[in-house]
Amino acid sequence: MIMSNFVDKWQARLMPIANKVGNQKFLVALRDSFIGTMPVIMTGSFALMLNAFLSDLPGQFGWTWITSTFQWLIDINWLVFKGSIPIVVLLFLFTFGVNIARIYKTDKVSAGLVAVASYVITIGGSITKTFELASNSQAVGKAVEKLPEFKLTGNSLAVTLNSVIPGDQISARGYFTAILIGFVSVIIFCKVMNRNWTIKLPDSVPPAIMKPFLSIIPAAIAMYVIGIATYIFNTVTGELMINWIYKVLQAPLLSMSQSFWAVLLIVFLNKIFWFFGLHGGNVLAPVMASLFGVTMLANLEAFQAGQAIPYMWTDNSFGAFVWFDAIGVAIAILWQAKNKHYREVAKLGIFPMIFNIGEPVMYGLPIVLNPIMFIPYVVTPLLMVTVSYWATAWGLVAPVTQNVTWVMPPVLYGFFATAFDWRAIILSLINIAISTFVYLPFVKMADKQQEQ
Repeated sequence: MIMSNFVDKWQARLMPIANKVGNQKFLVALRDSFIGTMPVIMTGSFALMLNAFLSDLPGQFGWTWITSTFQWLIDINWLVFKGSIPIVVLLFLFTFGVNIARIYKTDKVSAGLVAVASYVITIGGSITKTFELASNSQAVGKAVEKLPEFKLTGNSLAVTLNSVIPGDQISARGYFTAILIGFVSVIIFCKVMNRNWTIKLPDSVPPAIMKPFLSIIPAAIAMYVIGIATYIFNTVTGELMINWIYKVLQAPLLSMSQSFWAVLLIVFLNKIFWFFGLHGGNVLAPVMASLFGVTMLANLEAFQAGQAIPYMWTDNSFGAFVWFDAIGVAIAILWQAKNKHYREVAKLGIFPMIFNIGEPVMYGLPIVLNPIMFIPYVVTPLLMVTVSYWATAWGLVAPVTQNVTWVMPPVLYGFFATAFDWRAIILSLINIAISTFVYLPFVKMADKQQEQ
């Protein structure tokens, strides 16, 4: 009775908050925009993972013949990868523009193009690389120093390429700038469109021609506003807007997301929302994508480049080690429960749960709004994330660097996500055991309640 009253009070307080967050149109647009990039991102991730099977994993055992035999496929995979994650910000911007235009009921394709173009306006247009010259190469350095693209300082030769788009500014590093610029530029575009500040054409013009012409003035106004703001910002600060936003906003927020308490809070909120019948993933999607989704892509890019992994915890870290937390209730029921209803639901639900589809058990037992299951449903993932976080922090398990599809079964998920770290298998099995033994006494409690 006490637990039931507790659940009712939490439900009364949380439902209005969650509904407001879930129905906020711009947060929904942001969430849908991240989701909209998934077909391309997952394809690029699959290509990278396949190359890990063909190159990295055989290399650990000296099986170089596998790599040489499938070198043609490795090269194709790199081409596919190049068209996905390295340009993730441009993909996101287009979907972001489309989703905001959907809110204002304006031309979605033009809005997506305006978002991409406006972002490119704000980023750099040159790349500079510095090379250390050997002592016998000074003559070469002095010869090329006269060209504007080269600058010799001691033994260091700086080479600048102009009229190019820097790769690091269209990857995960630019997400926060992309959200800001995409939002401002597309809002301006949509507002001007809805005010009918457009080129007037006769009704006889075909719609396929009329729609782009109607978007010309709104697109020009939006892009010039961004261009003027960028020029003023660059002149006043002496640095690119993307670098300033990364330094002042993105880097500190991503750093905060890596703390144990931040990760714990995300898990707690997700499970609280789910318990009260709200889709925790959807409610928290903007936070998850803009923070942990960015760290996932940054880790993926660093892994591909052979660099140090920058972040310890990512979006896929939750999937690899935490989000299969309810599998323990099905195991505990099949192991010890006498409740016929519970056993039937567990038999039907265990197979979908192997592929991280927990709704049959969530709503079949149910776990949702079930006072008996409240404590294990919240405590289990908190214990699992605690063990997993510190195992990663202490170097017992490699950080997650691979973007794995969410239906990957537990144990395999962690193994693939950590680029084939066998220790992830042990961690996943430990977490399944934690889930099972936390749920077990509450399953027995449900049995006793049924008997009474």
